[in-house]
Amino acid sequence: MDLLQENFPQLFYLYSTYYTPYATYIHPLRRALLLTQSYFYQYAFPTLYPFYALTLRLLSSVLTEQPSLASLALLAILLLVSLKLMDILRRTIISWIAFAIRMIMYVSVILVAVWVYQRGLEQSLEDLGWIIGLFAGLGEQGERMGHAKAARRAREAKKIPKANHRGRTRGAGW
Repeated sequence: MDLLQENFPQLFYLYSTYYTPYATYIHPLRRALLLTQSYFYQYAFPTLYPFYALTLRLLSSVLTEQPSLASLALLAILLLVSLKLMDILRRTIISWIAFAIRMIMYVSVILVAVWVYQRGLEQSLEDLGWIIGLFAGLGEQGERMGHAKAARRAREAKKIPKANHRGRTRGAGW
């Protein structure tokens, strides 16, 4: 409110004086606004007013006679707006994630190129072979550990006593 009170005299002066330093900019805009309003009230308003009045009268009667219908319509509108906002949020998040993945890929390509440039092609290929060997060794170690766990489970399963088969009687198990 203080901002309005402080600037009101300058705004009133700007509005009330015809010859201001900004008159060359303000008057064509004001003239265009007045001509647009004149055109609207002369041509469009007489044509649109009956539709406007009929629609307003119909809406007011529906809303006063059937308030449950109005609340359902409001609920549907709120649902559509919230779904639209969630869609915009989803698209924004997906686009940022895609951007981050793209940047990671570009940066990794640049880093590999710099690494090859600094180390030389032969040394880089040797390093690449060492890295592939490391991963292959880890894979083989994982296979060995997996086979060992599977054998241990098989031995534990053999230790469990077998169930007695009582024949085909009712309720004899699965």
